[in-house]
Amino acid sequence: MKIRPLQPGLSLIEVLISTTLFVIILLALTGIFKMILDSQRQSIATQNVQENVKYFYEVISKEIRMAQRSSNACSSIPNTARFATSTNTYGDVLHLKNYHGECVTYSLDEDNGILRFKVVRESGGNAIGGFLTPAKINIKSLRFYVREPVDEQAYVTINLMAEAIGREASYSEMTVQTTITSRYYRDN
Repeated sequence: MKIRPLQPGLSLIEVLISTTLFVIILLALTGIFKMILDSQRQSIATQNVQENVKYFYEVISKEIRMAQRSSNACSSIPNTARFATSTNTYGDVLHLKNYHGECVTYSLDEDNGILRFKVVRESGGNAIGGFLTPAKINIKSLRFYVREPVDEQAYVTINLMAEAIGREASYSEMTVQTTITSRYYRDN
């Protein structure tokens, strides 16, 4: 039997240090991965809120631009006005007569505990309504500011606050304000 010389090995301290470094690097990588996933969820939630608010603004801006004077067609709008506002439990309500001659109402309404944009179009005594936003978006506030000076273009300023509904990691909230002018500025 041949005796082999002692080969250098790893001491207990070297094993503990290398294991500790491995665990620290692994935890750092896991934390970075989690931050990336949370950031992606936040980005998607923000994009969803933006797209849904954008859709609402596209729909309402077309009707505001083309709104006509009431001419006693809509009971909630004065005879010579294009727009009128009122309030309900959830915020402001905008009334107008659209280019089809329908009396239109934009407001917030509750749907299973979520506030959503609602539009109601009334023509000939028949009212048809529906929500413009999905149940994943909560509209926290909605304000309409109407200015309709004589012999000038009327305009409506819309201010709203919307948030994405979901887990805390995918929470997104934004406040958006815009002003939309009527296409008509003379007596029409």
